[in-house]
Amino acid sequence: MLPKTMKAVVLTAHGGLDKLVYRDDVPVPSCAAGEVLIDVTACGLNNTDVWVRQGAYGTDDDPQAVSTWRRGRSTLTFPHIQGADIVGRVVAVSRGVSDARIGERVIVDASIYNRDDDSLADIDYIGHGRDGGYAEYTAVPAENAHRVDCTYSDAELATFWCAYHTGEQMIERAAVKHGETVLITGASGGVGSAIIQLCRARGAIPYAVVSKGKEGFRIGIMAAKPRISFR
Repeated sequence: MLPKTMKAVVLTAHGGLDKLVYRDDVPVPSCAAGEVLIDVTACGLNNTDVWVRQGAYGTDDDPQAVSTWRRGRSTLTFPHIQGADIVGRVVAVSRGVSDARIGERVIVDASIYNRDDDSLADIDYIGHGRDGGYAEYTAVPAENAHRVDCTYSDAELATFWCAYHTGEQMIERAAVKHGETVLITGASGGVGSAIIQLCRARGAIPYAVVSKGKEGFRIGIMAAKPRISFR
């Protein structure tokens, strides 16, 4: 039986780390139609989480203004549970979702597209427009929870979504093809690492630009072959 309350880290306002409050009395979310409830086993922290907490996105008129990820059209409300890079197991499903999904190990696509066409004008993400994974449980649309079968740990998988999603969008926009050479600047970060491996998966040839001292790590990444299956 699921508990009625859970532990979570709650963002109470824009600002410093003092605006993150650990609580053990947060209600376990209920699933709306078409959603699944995930027992969160790992959730990554990325720079977007930090900048949203700080309100560091600015505006077109004032780069120093306190503003969140969607800037002038924020969907962030307080108190709020951040965390987009979610991994866990499905423990409950709502109307319209097969009971067979209970028990699945899943990784979450945190994207909230808000429209049916290819435009990203109204895009949002789980952890911003709705509560995310800095909690014991989170509810997400069933279509955003992808069954995963691999040998990576949950903590390792929780480093994937933000970096690889960003890298994949960049590669798609550039229409990278097999045999092409790709120069990757800033290759020492999560997105850079992702682009290296995504290029290799396409048969493209990545060249990484990194700071002195990080070249050994980059060589290891370039030699590695991703072994992961999403279903």
